[in-house]
Amino acid sequence: MPKKPASASTTKKEVKELERVIAHLDTMYEQGEECRHPNTNIEVSDGEYDALRRRLRQLKPDSELFATATASKLASRVAKVVHDPPMTSIEKASHEDVVVQEEQLFKWLISRAGEADGKQVIIQGKQYKGQPVSIPESHFCLSYKLDGVAIALYYVDGRLTAAGLRPRDGINGEDVTAQARFVDGIPDQLQKEVTCSIRGELICRLSDFANVQQVLADAGEKLRANPRNHAAGGIRQFKNPEKTKLMHLSFVAYTIEGLEAPFLTEQQRSEYCRDVLGVPHIEIEPFEFSRLQQMEDAVPDLDFEVDGIVISVNVLQLQHDLGRHGDPRTGNPKGKIAWKFREEEARPLVKDIQWQTGRTGKIVAVANFDPVRLAGTNVSRATLHNAGFLKRNQITVGSTIAVRKAGKIIPKVTGVIDGQGEPEFPDKCPACGGKTDLVEGGSAQMLELVCTSKTCSAQSISTLCHFLATIGVLGLGESRVTQLVEGGKVATAADFYRLTVEGAMATGLTERQATLAVASVQMIGAPDKLTTEELLPMIDAAMEQKKEIPAWQVFASFGIGAAGKSAGKVLTSHFRSFDEIRAASVEALEQVDDVGEITAIAIREYFDLNEADVDDLLNFIDPVFSDDGGVLVGKVFCFSGGFPEGKKHWEQEVESRGGKCSSSVSKKTNFLVAGPGSGSKSAKAEKLGVPILSTDDLVKMF
Repeated sequence: MPKKPASASTTKKEVKELERVIAHLDTMYEQGEECRHPNTNIEVSDGEYDALRRRLRQLKPDSELFATATASKLASRVAKVVHDPPMTSIEKASHEDVVVQEEQLFKWLISRAGEADGKQVIIQGKQYKGQPVSIPESHFCLSYKLDGVAIALYYVDGRLTAAGLRPRDGINGEDVTAQARFVDGIPDQLQKEVTCSIRGELICRLSDFANVQQVLADAGEKLRANPRNHAAGGIRQFKNPEKTKLMHLSFVAYTIEGLEAPFLTEQQRSEYCRDVLGVPHIEIEPFEFSRLQQMEDAVPDLDFEVDGIVISVNVLQLQHDLGRHGDPRTGNPKGKIAWKFREEEARPLVKDIQWQTGRTGKIVAVANFDPVRLAGTNVSRATLHNAGFLKRNQITVGSTIAVRKAGKIIPKVTGVIDGQGEPEFPDKCPACGGKTDLVEGGSAQMLELVCTSKTCSAQSISTLCHFLATIGVLGLGESRVTQLVEGGKVATAADFYRLTVEGAMATGLTERQATLAVASVQMIGAPDKLTTEELLPMIDAAMEQKKEIPAWQVFASFGIGAAGKSAGKVLTSHFRSFDEIRAASVEALEQVDDVGEITAIAIREYFDLNEADVDDLLNFIDPVFSDDGGVLVGKVFCFSGGFPEGKKHWEQEVESRGGKCSSSVSKKTNFLVAGPGSGSKSAKAEKLGVPILSTDDLVKMF
């Protein structure tokens, strides 16, 4: 019986959820953070991310996510580099897409020419019509697909004039020219005075990444998720470009644009870039079918992260003639495919299950098993996610589970193979011994095991770490916080501001470690570059002053389960003081855009239960409302369509002037700001009588 098609309302809900999740993952990636699903907090692999985008394109090809530039909150404030031609990506092919037989692979490659449109393919004088014929391997070439951050370098008469990252729209990239000059492999002056653009990847070599992690660990800072995310965050040193040098980033080119030179093939162009211009270029070699698996097997021995192999038509003129998929300017080239590595899978037996309590009281399970080999490393443990995952898959000690690891991504349990059984959930918290409870998060899949104790030590340490990270304290990681808590010197956030060097030393820290810890709390910049003698008087002076922190950050630092940074921003925009927020009833909180009943209740309960601690903290911290007196106070804006500067840029312009931004048009919306491609939101605004503005109209209101 054919499957019943989804209703319009169901499809609309799926599209909205896909757009929310993808936008969240894009922001995490660009900020150099670990890309985790906003609902489950499970890491999302490249393949899973690609699948989300493919599904969204299938349901809504005109989604704003495909039309507007990616821009994090910081990136939207920086200048842009316009890429011409646009920076595009490469179509991906998995093991399932390409059957491992030579003729079928070549047929697949030749089909890039668009034979369905009646076109013909001619390679060095020989004509092909997309039939499964044997084509000389020399007409194709191979190279590793680096797992880094795409960047374009622009040279005029051999001198570097601009550098821009690849944005979602392929055109308006973040300007990182100043930072690029501190990246290994990017010369200020080429060895030959030519005008061109060189495109490639910013990476952190594994040997350098190991050193970076060690430095962070020694400083007590949070470790980076992986080299790619470190590179994404490391290049965005907008306030202090010279700091990029400390990130240990490298550049490796993969193509040259806009250069008239006597080369005919990919291989010749690679040699020219490396030998004539003096820029490192990814190694390109002739295509041999057997090399695909050989190159994948060699991945563990590489000093850089890769996530596949690029197969290219070697003849540059043919690449050009093949054209692009979709838009002739921004579409992906037909002459290249990215052959993704097979996801390795092991099937170990679960020997033990450990339980760990997090900041919000959620308790997650970790499976321990005998070491198995995945992607060149030994793996002996993997997260079992939430209680719903265990219950749905019936995983228990003695179960045989499927563990996958794509490339060098963190291993994940994807299911159970054999030995299912009813999982047993602990009735006591593994950290504090408090009572546990199973709580549904909307579906069985989101079933969570939580600690009900309000004094849980694991929650306390994680909450304190969250507080420090949210208000911007650097250099004080979990191990240091744990030592201060267990040493009896810190129990609440306010205790950090009472902490002295002598008090920190009483927990077992050396004088230098204690001085750096207190200096970090007092937000003294780069304390590790100052001597202890220089820091001590600075600490004394800092302890006499209240810390001025944006009010939304102070709110977000509390770690209220249903209310984070976004809630902090709408609340501090709606209310005029922190006392108003603390005193607001559930009904008053629900009147704030994007604050629902569950969030309102959680906020009210938090302030009721933690009144004394919040009072104590406000003796040391002054929540700053920067939008006081803003010209847009009380006005609600919604943005729709594409904007060259990025939608985030305009939202921040509005919020900085006291206005509020909503993701949807409603009766509460005062203005819709429409850019190119604004569709359904404009129609809804017209129906509701909401004025529609251009960005020029908006600027006139400032």
